[in-house]
Parts: sequence; structure tokens; C-alpha cells
Amino acid sequence: MKTDKNNISRRAFINTTALSLAAIPTLSSSSIFNKDTNIIPPLKKIDDDKFKTYIRLMGSLEPTTIYKWFSGHLWGIVPNEAPIPLTTLQGLAKSNWRVEGEHITKESFDLGFFGDLEKGNVLNSWKNPYTNEIVKPFHFMYGGGSKTIYTPKGIKSGESIKPYNTNWVQSGDQVWLDEYGSHSFKNPIQPDEWPISSSGKQMHFGSSTTFIANANELFDDKLASCNQNFFWTAVNSWEPWLRMRQKEGFVMWRATGRKITDISEIPDAMKTYVNSVQPNYFKDETPWKGRRSTYASYKKLRKGEQ
Repeated sequence: MKTDKNNISRRAFINTTALSLAAIPTLSSSSIFNKDTNIIPPLKKIDDDKFKTYIRLMGSLEPTTIYKWFSGHLWGIVPNEAPIPLTTLQGLAKSNWRVEGEHITKESFDLGFFGDLEKGNVLNSWKNPYTNEIVKPFHFMYGGGSKTIYTPKGIKSGESIKPYNTNWVQSGDQVWLDEYGSHSFKNPIQPDEWPISSSGKQMHFGSSTTFIANANELFDDKLASCNQNFFWTAVNSWEPWLRMRQKEGFVMWRATGRKITDISEIPDAMKTYVNSVQPNYFKDETPWKGRRSTYASYKKLRKGEQ
């Protein structure tokens, strides 16, 4: 009888997983939380002041500069093919939080790089597995030139105000918040002008981020800011530097990160990269003037590579 190797592989995986799970000791809630969980404020406390709770999680109720460092992978997704990791990535988001009357504002300056899959080193050239072409990754840098305005009633956008997200979840001493969105817009890099770099006439983008904090910190009125970890996923049309020639498919960004107030906690590889491309990034409150866009920069710097 012919043996199906795929079935053997699947059975081996299932058996190995079952043995691994069986080896994990069963823990009661009392052994996991060695404290009185009743001291943790209930989730409904968020309703008392959504504004302060949201700002404490995302930024700070007092003037300060916050960094959010993240790392992960850029994936390729093509119909009828298994998704594959293309590169690693690291990024740093710098945000200046300021108090302006009853409002709190945030101005962000973000940058980062793509790295190789083996060690995460910055990529200067890379072989695209879909086209077999050697391409130059276009590392990202964007932000500045505008502020996000947070009001007691919600986030201001033009003349409208978007209420604060209420999709909170609490489990024991952990609280998390999911934020997501999607939209389509005219591609800044049109295929008639950029036949190789453009992904098409329209850009499509969707993202989902989960922010996690300790409940005792989140609900502590004496704190202006609390620690935060986050998990971010975004799916969008092909990045122009991949030079995909309108091939069907997308890229997926997947990263894990955390809020940082002391730059000594930022990994050395990230600090080295930042100092090489924007030496005043940590020193100056506003590392560059005006607004920067990755796509606008690509069009300017890669004009001869349509």
C-alpha cells in the first residue's frame, strides 16, 4: 500500500502538539494570579472617563515624548499560493504629546527599515522571489507637519469628532483594545507613469492593532501614562520598491511592539539605523519640518526607475 507522506507529516504534527500540550501543567486561577484580583478595577471604569483612559494607554496626559518600537516581518500574499515572509522589519514611532487647553495633541515622526530574514540586518539589495529581480528596498520615513487632536468627546478630524473606541476586553489583570480600519484611494504611483513600480490605479489598505496594558496601571488616576504592548497587522497593495508590475496580490505587515519613554530601551540596531539616516531624531523635538510621505519620497528619489 502506498503511504501518503503528507498524511504522515500531518499526523506527526498532531501527535507532537498533543504531547506538548499534555506536558503543560494545569494551573488554577489562584496559582496564576498570586494576589487578590478584586483590587483590579472593573472594565466599566473606562466609561467614567474614556478620554483620560484612552490617552493614558496611547500616550500621555502630561507633555512628553514617547517612542513606540516594533519589529516583525513583511509577507507576500498571492492568490492560490502559500503566503511567504519576504523580509524582517523594524520601526520606531516618535510622538510628541502636548496639552492645549482641554485638548491633547500628538505629532508623530516615524521611520524604519527592512532587514534580511536570517539576522535582521538592514537590506541594501534584495532578490524578489516573485520576479527574481534584484531590487533596492525603500526604507520608510513619514509623518510630521500635522497633529492629531484629542478632545474629551473624541478624536477631532476637520469639523467632526470620532468618539473613542469602546471595544475593550479585560481578562484578569490584563486589558486590551482593538482598533481597525480599511480604505481604498487613488494610488500616488500611477501605472501609466510607473509601469514597473505601481501596483495599480487604486491602493487598498487595511490594518488591525491590539493594544495591551495592565489594568491597575490603566485605571490609576495618579499616572499620566501606562506601559503598553501592541500587536499590529496591516494588508496593503504591493510596495512600489518590490516592482511587481500590477501582479495580483498584497503585502502583509505583521509586528509586535511596545511603548518606550527611555531611549536606552530601544535596541542598538534600531538606534544605529536612526543615527545613520536622521542624526537629530532623538535630540530635536521636531526632527524634520513639514510632512513626509513614503510614496512622495519614492517618486522623488526613484524617478528614473519607473
